[in-house]
Amino acid sequence: MPIAMIVHGGAWAIPDDQVEAHLAGCRAALETGWAILEGSGSALDACEAAVRLMEDDPIFDAGTGSHLTAAGTVELDAALMDGRTLRYGAVANLRRVRNPISLARRLLEGPGTMLVGEGAEQFAERQGLALCSNEELIVERERQLWARWRAGQSSTDSAAGAEATVGGHDTVGAIALDGAGNLVAANSTGGTPFKLPGRVGDTPLVGCGLFADTNSGAAVCTGWGESIVRVTLARRAVELLERGVPPQAAAELAVRTLARSVSGGSGGCIVLTPDGRVGLAWNTRRMAYAYRQEGGAAVWGV
Repeated sequence: MPIAMIVHGGAWAIPDDQVEAHLAGCRAALETGWAILEGSGSALDACEAAVRLMEDDPIFDAGTGSHLTAAGTVELDAALMDGRTLRYGAVANLRRVRNPISLARRLLEGPGTMLVGEGAEQFAERQGLALCSNEELIVERERQLWARWRAGQSSTDSAAGAEATVGGHDTVGAIALDGAGNLVAANSTGGTPFKLPGRVGDTPLVGCGLFADTNSGAAVCTGWGESIVRVTLARRAVELLERGVPPQAAAELAVRTLARSVSGGSGGCIVLTPDGRVGLAWNTRRMAYAYRQEGGAAVWGV
């Protein structure tokens, strides 16, 4: 079976001075995952490793460097889905876990499917994953953005106000096809800027932020989570693949559906098929991405 992998670093109005850092992060994540696939490793291992790297890269809204909530804290969500078994692990509202994707992996292989908040962190401890302080996840860039937003906010929190302050938001994600023919999808996020504490978007919700089925394909989404959830965007993209739509067209149709169905629906979608073909589309200013297919060179862009 061929191997293939695609990653994204978020669909939003990535500022000019952050483009190179986003591209470098996506390329590094792809290289990390590709080395695992090329060494006959599993798609699960490749996706976890790639997303972990992006969680540790403060340029992305995932793990360290994530956007702050309205309360000035970091809350993290992540998910991982195995296309062969349809098992998944999802976690949300984590405040003390540096790499949520690794906790999602433990959950996928363990007793449940989704855990949130304190219960998820207790599970992390039982699994031997070290906890960190919330402060360790905060970077100065996000602290300053939060302070500016806090100084100028009205009495009513609004997504529009967040958009005006930071220009958007993002998520990170990956899909891998391994030599055994398995497809895996993964994603991780710090959520929208200045979100209400406890808010959960599309990222950890199967069928919304991600979906993988080895028989038909996999999709991972990024963008404004509330819009993505309303149209179950990832499942829609895979349904298009099931109907025989080519992957590039499936990604484009999925994003058009998002824009058409929901007022202000914006975001992006990456797709990978069981035979290693990729698709990607977005309706935001930019989306950072990188991909590679067996026999070809790596491709990246925004």
